[in-house]
Amino acid sequence: MSSHHGRATLAALVAAAVSFGVLTACSNGPDDSVTPSGSVSTTPLNPFEQQRSDGVTALLDQLSSVLRTGDIAGLDALIDKSAPAAFRDRMRTIAASFAAKGDRGSRGGPLAASTFGYRLAPSTGAERLLGEQWVSRLEQQGSTDTWVNPVELSYALGGARTPGLDEPVITLTETMSFARYDDDWKVVGDGSLAPDPTPTTIKSAGPAEVGPWEFGGVAAVDVKTAGGTSTVLSYPRTEATTAAATKILPAAVTAVDKFWGQDWPRRAAVVATGSPAEFAGLTRTESADTKTAAAATVFSRIDKPEKKVIGQRIVLAPSAASLTGPALTVVLRHELMHVATRLITAENAPLWLTEGVPEYVGRRGTYREFIDAAPDLAAAVAGGDVPKTLPADSAFAVDTDAARVAYQSAWSFAAFVADEYGEEKLKTLYTGVAKGGDSPTQDAAIRSALGKDKAALVKQWQGWLREQVR
Repeated sequence: MSSHHGRATLAALVAAAVSFGVLTACSNGPDDSVTPSGSVSTTPLNPFEQQRSDGVTALLDQLSSVLRTGDIAGLDALIDKSAPAAFRDRMRTIAASFAAKGDRGSRGGPLAASTFGYRLAPSTGAERLLGEQWVSRLEQQGSTDTWVNPVELSYALGGARTPGLDEPVITLTETMSFARYDDDWKVVGDGSLAPDPTPTTIKSAGPAEVGPWEFGGVAAVDVKTAGGTSTVLSYPRTEATTAAATKILPAAVTAVDKFWGQDWPRRAAVVATGSPAEFAGLTRTESADTKTAAAATVFSRIDKPEKKVIGQRIVLAPSAASLTGPALTVVLRHELMHVATRLITAENAPLWLTEGVPEYVGRRGTYREFIDAAPDLAAAVAGGDVPKTLPADSAFAVDTDAARVAYQSAWSFAAFVADEYGEEKLKTLYTGVAKGGDSPTQDAAIRSALGKDKAALVKQWQGWLREQVR
């Protein structure tokens, strides 16, 4: 769902699954690891450039330390006195996320990252320069040099204590501005102080990927799950959601195990958000696009050679606070299925499969009658409006009235396959069709898994639906 390391692609939030009347927005992210475009110079640094690099590297080491330890006073000493207030506040918010002090109530303690460190990133293209007004202001303060350069933040979550959640290191890239005073350097601000002069025709990839410390009041609590330590992060006004998620998570992981098996991490990072801004920021969407969502599963990238998904997060929306315990159970099982299957699921796999099977796992054993799980679909079928085919991807958009029926139809198809062919065949269907490809390729995968072509299977499903509402 994200653009990272300067990449210009954005996989949008895919949208909606019905969970006790609430939608969960489930997202795809980039399908592969991609090296940033542009050439990186390998020419040795001259003495002036080497001094710059050494000085700013030392500054970034200090910055990493004071942020990770929540040292606000130490942080203030590293930030230039002319730094914009918004940048200074942002840095203080990050530091406060790791500080022992702070009122987090019953939600847990401060975040303890297992890895957290800034370093200089390779610079491509023309050097970016601070504006003349900024240079003049800094020179009046005694600055002898300014520098604008990309930096990388490498981190792994950890949790309430280290090592916490065992996950691959995530790398975020941003641009920072620096000023030199004698042999010392200060952080002046971010890249907005020096707009990139390089002309580009590449469409913006949308909001940058951010860490959970970008929003105030983050707390962490660790949870023992089948694959090791999971962690639940949370923000103010999420006490009830956090408590419920912490209680439900171990059994939800086990429920996914029972269907999918143990070939997945069997642990997760769950983030309970208390405001639309937090949810939109962590899922990289517009707030207005996710008002009806209960959750989204996002990730940074997929490292196919290493067979790892980097930075997977289950992000609970503020609306999750209104869910009952059973409803939240469905949501977490559903999202954990996305975590379990992400590595084998192609970006162009059909949503009737990639949302229907997780919804089946989410609802497994939680209802008595068909109408309880699919009320809108049941009403339509009872009225003679039986689906003519499996729902198209476009029907799953969160902001459409058709989303509920689309998700209920996708769920019902998965339930039908499990009922008529068995859960092992449903899993085989997923692993085959999730590889993606064109329609003939997907149809061949359906026939291979179930012994029937898509048309015959849809006809059988229609008959099964009619039986469910009699």
